[in-house]
Amino acid sequence: MAIIQVIYIFLSMSDPRNKQVVLLFFLLIAALLMVQSCAQMASPPGGKKDTLAPKLITSVPVNKSKNYKGKKLDLVFNEYVNVRNLNQELLITPNVGTYQTRIRPNGLSILLDSALKDQTTYTFNFRNAIEDISERNVGKNIKLVFSTSNTIDSLSITGKIKSMDQNKAFENVLVGLYPYHDTLRIDKAKPYYFTKTDTSGIYTLENLAQGKYYMAAFIDGNNNLLYNSNKEPIDFITEPFFNLSKNEIRNFSFSLQNLDPLKIAKTTSTAKTVLYEMSRGIKTFALENKKDLIYQIEGNRNVRIYIKNQSSKDTLFLNASLSDSLDRPYKIPLKVKFREIVRKEKVVQTPLQISYMPTQGKYLSPEDSLVLSFPKPVISWDSKRVQFKTEENETITLPDDAYLWNTYSNQLTIKKSYLPYRSKFLLNLEKGAFVSVENDSSDLQKQPFQFQDLEEYGSIEGRVGDRPDHFIVQLLNENNFQVLYEQTTSHKFNFLHVEPGIYIIRAIEDKNRNGYKDIGNFLLKTKPESMYYLEGKVKLKANFQITDLLITTEK
Repeated sequence: MAIIQVIYIFLSMSDPRNKQVVLLFFLLIAALLMVQSCAQMASPPGGKKDTLAPKLITSVPVNKSKNYKGKKLDLVFNEYVNVRNLNQELLITPNVGTYQTRIRPNGLSILLDSALKDQTTYTFNFRNAIEDISERNVGKNIKLVFSTSNTIDSLSITGKIKSMDQNKAFENVLVGLYPYHDTLRIDKAKPYYFTKTDTSGIYTLENLAQGKYYMAAFIDGNNNLLYNSNKEPIDFITEPFFNLSKNEIRNFSFSLQNLDPLKIAKTTSTAKTVLYEMSRGIKTFALENKKDLIYQIEGNRNVRIYIKNQSSKDTLFLNASLSDSLDRPYKIPLKVKFREIVRKEKVVQTPLQISYMPTQGKYLSPEDSLVLSFPKPVISWDSKRVQFKTEENETITLPDDAYLWNTYSNQLTIKKSYLPYRSKFLLNLEKGAFVSVENDSSDLQKQPFQFQDLEEYGSIEGRVGDRPDHFIVQLLNENNFQVLYEQTTSHKFNFLHVEPGIYIIRAIEDKNRNGYKDIGNFLLKTKPESMYYLEGKVKLKANFQITDLLITTEK
């Protein structure tokens, strides 16, 4: 309306030529604004929100078609759609090789690069790939099933998959079915049929042909359909194969099985130490011809060797005996070379640090020993400089039997039976009580400790299964599954002096009695040691006893 008023004013001007120029200019502006207005698409105001998912109205081939020999699939939907993450979402079984995709506003076409196999039933499962444009409603159960013969295979396998270590269902776990042959390696061969679990951890393999198959379920982290034992949790059948002749139910419980060999991943040398970073966790480490070298395991994975009486110019050739987290023994040759100190390089001496368990602010329970940890091995110490001061003005020193050093002399345990039987005490470490391999010594330290009132604890007891065996029973943090309390038992368990909280309880069937869960071996088709969970969670209150719990071992 404003444009028309301006045009009228300029048409009133006396000069006809000015009138023509102005008129043409404003007509051009008006035309451009009208085109822009027409190009803007918007949903009409008001009305109900679209909550309906797109539906497949026509397809080539038609679903459940027989004797289809074409190399092109066409799908048409009842509304405009968006195709999202097709490479990850579309599951095609059996594998058809490579293909090309053409997207249309209301559908898509799939062009196969190779011919389909004879006498085969194919399934194209689009899962969450198809959604409408307006509200992103995802199409449900969009599948194309067809056969290149005059019959459609109709067998199925369904089941549920959960994590053994977290006892919960997992989404997008790949379930693979492999035609049996005696040299089958699932880390080298892709499955013939496969699917993935939904949000409830449930899977269904459909339209399967009769035959002999092997079966496995794993998290396919890199989407290559091949099992990677280093990174991908797995479960599998232990028999060489099974005969599929009827519909079956098979459940799986996966866990990580890192079977890669142990090796040195990285070496870092300084003037005082050489650090070896290993490719996986290690349990033990020893130098066979150590020449009085001092060493330690750090973080359950790395090994640090300290210079002592060696010259930094010397190169030492040593042999190490070690075992990895699977208890597999290794012998690894080491070339130890310390870096020479640069003349301008200053050597800074700092006090030896000490950390305590329980940590500051945490109470001691009657089940606790006192643990002092050091960042490097301790080569000398004076137990007389380790003192306990009580509120009664006592100063107590302990006999040498009260102390226990670990293998690498970087952790000192003060046994619980020797701790002062007082509600509070002060651990007083005099200056120079501990001297490390690098000749730095500890400063004066005063660390207060306090025993918790026994009425602030509760207890949990029960049994595992209906027959005696060997189990590791664990109380876990309900949120992160951290192990908070643990004991071994043949049948019954009894946790005393447990802090109030909500716990998950599980039992590991420790068949070989080595004190930890063995992870299994997919190459040998041996399963991990079984884990059994108490149904539900346990809420423990202060000064409260929970009894008669039963962890069932039935599967």
